[in-house]
Amino acid sequence: MIAAILRAQWLSMRLRLGSHRRGAIFSILTALLWYGFWVVLAFVAEQFAEYGQSAAKQVRALPIGLMLIFLYWQLAPLISASLGASLDLKKLMVYPVPHRKLFVIEVLLRLTTCAEMLLVLAGSLTGLLRNPVLGGIARAPRLVTSYLLFVLFNLLLAAGVRSLLERLLSHKRLREILMLVLISCAALPRLAAATPGTAGIVRRLITQPPGGFWPWTATARIALGQEALFSIFILICWTVAAFAFSRRQFERSLRYDAQATAGPSTNDRSPGRLEPFYRLPALFLPDPTAAIVEKELRALSRTPRFRMVFIMGFSFGLLIWLPVTFGGGRSGGSTVVAEHYLTIVSAYALMLLGQVSFLNTFGFDRSASQVYFSVPVSIAQSLAGKNIAVVLFIAVEMLAVTLAAFLLRIRIAPANVAEAFIVTPIVAVYLLAIGNLSSVHFPRAMNPERVSQGGAGSRLQALIFVFYPIALLPVFLAFWARRVFSSELIFSAILAFAAVLGVVVYWIAMDSAVHTAVERREKILMELSGGEGPVAAD
Repeated sequence: MIAAILRAQWLSMRLRLGSHRRGAIFSILTALLWYGFWVVLAFVAEQFAEYGQSAAKQVRALPIGLMLIFLYWQLAPLISASLGASLDLKKLMVYPVPHRKLFVIEVLLRLTTCAEMLLVLAGSLTGLLRNPVLGGIARAPRLVTSYLLFVLFNLLLAAGVRSLLERLLSHKRLREILMLVLISCAALPRLAAATPGTAGIVRRLITQPPGGFWPWTATARIALGQEALFSIFILICWTVAAFAFSRRQFERSLRYDAQATAGPSTNDRSPGRLEPFYRLPALFLPDPTAAIVEKELRALSRTPRFRMVFIMGFSFGLLIWLPVTFGGGRSGGSTVVAEHYLTIVSAYALMLLGQVSFLNTFGFDRSASQVYFSVPVSIAQSLAGKNIAVVLFIAVEMLAVTLAAFLLRIRIAPANVAEAFIVTPIVAVYLLAIGNLSSVHFPRAMNPERVSQGGAGSRLQALIFVFYPIALLPVFLAFWARRVFSSELIFSAILAFAAVLGVVVYWIAMDSAVHTAVERREKILMELSGGEGPVAAD
């Protein structure tokens, strides 16, 4: 049965790849770059574990390293606003598949969320096995067992957390509040560790507790041969608890009907407080552009997936960079992040918004995208209207980021606020140009109600990985020139040139996108109208 599900998924993926061979090759190349970086990091972990012959050094370093792997495994999907691949239970429930087999597949799919951590763990384990003091053939069973239990614990916990979040985030009134709570909880340890006077206490609490009750500490002690039997018992208890939690959440998700909790129908929605915001484009733009902008504003603001990412931009984006900012204050100086804090947070929020808006601008329209090719409105006007709507959301996002920073009493100079409001739109122009091209070359249907998945598919994630630094390059050059020449005039001149160049790039990209959309009309509509296999993957 598991083989049949995987075969169905492979066939659905092959059909999509058949019409996007260039995108598949591009994804493979960028995947090689991405995982190549983690292979290098795994090699560094292997070298440290092999040649760090001091047992005391390993006792200090290994628990911290395993804790960071645990945090990355569980929190990286939240940071990227994507919980990864998962079984589409609505498609599978009609078949007589045993629940335990579906659960096994769901757990194994967690390997796709953080395969990078498996590389790092493999490097660390190889180094310990080759360590002349701590490793060897006699210690291999203990080392391998400890790492396998740690991986199994992370897989089970990640599967349970994903099932729980997906179910909770489907509640109309709960999803935004829940995201704020989760984001705050995820950032609290970093804030506490960065606060003067508490860093040492937090570090000792999570890496050196009495008896080694944390799973990463128990794993490290098993690997190093310290209280091995007791630590194995602790790690098995954690794994069993993760299994019970994960299996319970999975069974509840099987019986859960998201449609029943999605809230009442929105067909007879009465005018609300956002009505002036929706009507704003009609004051400055002619039809049909104004109508397209208003439609996008209404649609995106009512899309759970977009709202979740929008909230993450001005909440998690602020909190994730706070420890770095505090670190600069403790040393008596200021770090680069502290100097340009608001600009960096705005750029991060812009990257998140791109996944569910301009980088795949037809994604939420899905099969309804055919209207853009059938009504007497040019594709250029449709793309421009969608871009204008996103620009308005970016402006609101930046205002929310600035307001949240002031509410948190983060000291930001007025000049840095002005800098953020100048630099971010310049970066946005380049990203909008890239987004128009990616929307017609790599279109992908997105489920607006499925908040547990990010907006970007694998090809689009690769596009972000490659082209986002390119979009930031003109701005980086301006900051580099200001630091080297200590001249605000040069900084302003390069920014002005970057803005003009961005407009030219946007204009050229728009022409190319329109031409491509006309040529690939059937393929675009086929891709946006097609369904996924039994595994709903990013």
